[in-house]
Amino acid sequence: MKRVLILASHHKMAEGLRDTLDFITGGMVETIALSAYVDNQPVEDAVKTIMDGLAEEDEAVILTDLNAGSVNQKFFPYRNRLHTHLLSGMNLPLAMQIAMEPQDEYLTADAIREILATAQAEMKYVNDLVDDGDDEDE
Repeated sequence: MKRVLILASHHKMAEGLRDTLDFITGGMVETIALSAYVDNQPVEDAVKTIMDGLAEEDEAVILTDLNAGSVNQKFFPYRNRLHTHLLSGMNLPLAMQIAMEPQDEYLTADAIREILATAQAEMKYVNDLVDDGDDEDE
């Protein structure tokens, strides 16, 4: 069993995220980036190639950029594949958490939900959090 993290996006977001993730984690998990609509090739062909390249026992964690976006829709038929998780709204905290999860056992749906909740909690409007000292009391 191995975990494969698949990052899929419109244009080159997936490539940039993979590069950053590999830099931070030292390549802890096998990562595939699919940048859709950059080479005039059908996205469904690229998705099929990726998914057909996985061994039956491999775990696939697929992160896409937009929920119900065209890239996510191309992976949607694979959501019922054994040991496959399809998530939308990919970002660096989410990818990092998945990459750093122990890889000696499969992730459960509950574990994925916890990872999502933690990644969502990382989104902040920093202006509300940081006091820069510029506000003077009168």
